[in-house]
Order: sequence, then structure tokens, then C-alpha cells
Amino acid sequence: MNKKAILLVGDGVSVTDLRYASGFSAPDDFLFMQSGTRKCCAVSALEYNRAVTSALPGVEVRRTHSSHLETVKTIAADWGVDTLTVPGSFPVGLAEKLKGAGFTIEIAEQPLYPEREFKKISEVQKIIVSLRAAEAGCRRAIEVLKESDIAPDRTLVWGNAPLTSEILRAEVDCTMLRLGMIAVDTICAGGLQGAQPHNTGSGVLLADYPVVLDIFPRSAATGYWGDLTRTVVKGTPSDFMRRAYDAVLEAREFAKSCIKIGAIPSEIHKCAENILAKHGFSTGCDEKGDYGFFHGLGHGVGLDIHEGPRLSPRNSEPLKAGVVVTDEPGLYYPDQGGIRLEDMIYLNDEGKAVTLTEMEDQFVI
Repeated sequence: MNKKAILLVGDGVSVTDLRYASGFSAPDDFLFMQSGTRKCCAVSALEYNRAVTSALPGVEVRRTHSSHLETVKTIAADWGVDTLTVPGSFPVGLAEKLKGAGFTIEIAEQPLYPEREFKKISEVQKIIVSLRAAEAGCRRAIEVLKESDIAPDRTLVWGNAPLTSEILRAEVDCTMLRLGMIAVDTICAGGLQGAQPHNTGSGVLLADYPVVLDIFPRSAATGYWGDLTRTVVKGTPSDFMRRAYDAVLEAREFAKSCIKIGAIPSEIHKCAENILAKHGFSTGCDEKGDYGFFHGLGHGVGLDIHEGPRLSPRNSEPLKAGVVVTDEPGLYYPDQGGIRLEDMIYLNDEGKAVTLTEMEDQFVI
């Protein structure tokens, strides 16, 4: 027979292809099958009525049987399917059971839905909603930092108590929660912690040192992410960090002018790297660790916070219309701290790179 179907199993948060293909998301595992134009998701009785009203047009909704195995067998028998194409992250245990039931399992070597990289206008609008929430969270962080006082020991005090990364993050996350967002691992990293790009930050914040605010909420309603980074200082930054900030800002803005249809991501990354080097900021590694600009310039954003295309030194695939990418050069020095500035860019059908971010840039607050 050798008739194939795509099979996805999981929840709509961790297996985002499920949400993309079916239009439905649930906290518990459900499954989705597609063979040609036929599409079906099978959910528990708890989710059935909601799935019927939420699934995309053309997606049949069924109730699950006693197990995923039995559900797949039933749908496959109806469709005449005997070969299942699954992602590399597919559950091994279920794959073995399906093999035991006579199915051929093929692991997809390429993305199952490569069209996800190219966003419809409706998707861009959903991303913008999440981005605006990120901007609201960032403005709240800056408001708190402005309200803080500088103690004699150069620690920050807010509301008669030491201002910590944890307190600042709570203010950011609560702001976004009120806007319907889910925030995980929001970065409010001050001082030397800012030299580690994904250090979320902990402990009391200090005056005169940069605070990296990297804010990336996911909409609870749509599943789409926003992404924003600003770096600010309460007090007086060192001359080194002032120059680093100006260099990063110049690199980000120049990179925007390079984002166009047909542009090569690795070349865009190199342009940003060259600007930083022109200002005397080299990249390397010594006994203190990595320093300089040691990560990719940016990445796609959608139902995943990191998806294609990557603006990295390793990506030579020309950009196409419809992508939404971040533009986020950074400089990091273990004995100084870090600077990162991030905007989101949409490359529209006319080939114009549209900056979606509205958040202003300010270093000293």
C-alpha cells in the first residue's frame, strides 16, 4: 500500500507544528495526522468541543481511543495509510509500538512545515501584539530603575529595599501577564552577569553597570512570541561601556539596512561584526572566557522563539519575503558586563525591511 501520513503527537506548546497545522493547542498531549489534503486531530473528551470550534477549517476532529496507538490505527485504517512520517523529536516508545503494529516509521530530515518560516500578515500581527507587551514590560523595568535610589555602596534601592534582578523581573513579568502573555526566563541581568547572554540575573543590582533587559513573552491566546532587548545604566557608566553601547547601536542599525530579499545572512552578520571591530571591539576567548560578539546576529520568531531563518555565520541561504527576524548584536566582557540591543524586522512582499519594534533606545536613565 505504502500510503504516507504525517503524524504529530504532543501538546501545542512544546510541539509547535501541532498548533500550526491544526490551529489547536492543549496542555495535554493530542495527535494530528495529515495525508495529502486530509487532516485530522484527535483529542480527549475534555478538549473535544473546544477543538471543534478552534481547529482550522478542513481539520477533522475526533475523540481519542484508549491510547494513541489505537487512535492512529483507526485513522490509518480509514485513510489506507501504512507509512508514518514523524519529526526527530517523536516519542520513541510510541514509535516502537507503531512499528510493532505494522507501520513503517520515517524520520523527517527536513522541517515538516517549511512554510512556517514565511509569515502571513495575520501572523505578523500576532507577533506585534506580543512585541508590544515586551515593550510594556521593558518600560516598566526602566520606570523601576529610574525610581530607584543609589545607596552609598552603589547598590540600587527601590521602595526602601534593595532592588534585585528578581524583583525587577517580577515587575516586568506581571506587566506582561496583565496583557495576556506568558513570560519564562525574562533576563534582567546586571553587572558582570550581563556578560553571559542568557544569564537571567540574580541578586542586588548595582549603579554604574549596564543592566541587560531581554524580554520575550509568548501570547497565551495565539502562541506567538515577541522579542526585545535593551541595555540601560542607572548612574554613570564607564567610558568603555559607553563606547561599546554606541558600537552595538551602530551595528544594529547598519544590519537593518542589509536585510533585504536575496541578502545572505552570514554576510549580514559579518557586516555587524566588522562595525564592532572597527570600533576596537574584537571577539575571542581568554582565561576569563569568551568575549566580544560571539553569537549570531539574529533569528526568526514565530510560534517558536528561535526558528528559521538564522542570521548567523553558518547560514548562506538567501533571505526571502515574509520572514520575521531579530537584529541583536551584542558585546560581552567578563570583567565589564554586557551590551545587547535587539529589534524585530519584517521583510515584506515588496522587499522592504520594516522595523516592528517601537521601543526607544536609551542607555543612561
